[in-house]
Amino acid sequence: MAITFRRARATDLTKIVAIFNESVNLPINDEVELVTPESRRDWLAAFDDDHPLWVAVADDEVVAWCGLEPFYPHSAYRASDEISIYVSRAAQHQGIGRHFLNLVDQWAQTHVATKTIVAYIYQENEASQRLFTASGFEYWGILHNIAMLNDELHSLLIYGRTY
Repeated sequence: MAITFRRARATDLTKIVAIFNESVNLPINDEVELVTPESRRDWLAAFDDDHPLWVAVADDEVVAWCGLEPFYPHSAYRASDEISIYVSRAAQHQGIGRHFLNLVDQWAQTHVATKTIVAYIYQENEASQRLFTASGFEYWGILHNIAMLNDELHSLLIYGRTY
């Protein structure tokens, strides 16, 4: 399967939402209900040259996405972004996540406005921890028992990279 990477378009929204919704029923996920394209329209429109959203495409179909969003709304954090990566189940284990992190690394090295990228990863998500570590992110800390999911507390690990 040949995979290409490009910036997301408005026409990709339905597939982006479908990929996100694949994770809603997983034991560790922030969302408890499926999202709709309509509920994510403004979210997609907020991505720009300073906070891009990329997609991976195989056989003319979006199979994954990666976005950089503002880390925190206060101006002191304007040089920091939060990263999210979602890969459809059918496209997992093909190096897409690693390619996205390489793409983000190249982008961040030339994008003077971005100095830090932060990833929040659930403690149980060892595959994402390995992916981010292998791609140059460092473990920065833990937010103990911060998320209530399925009536259980879960911890978020903080991984980051400074440019």
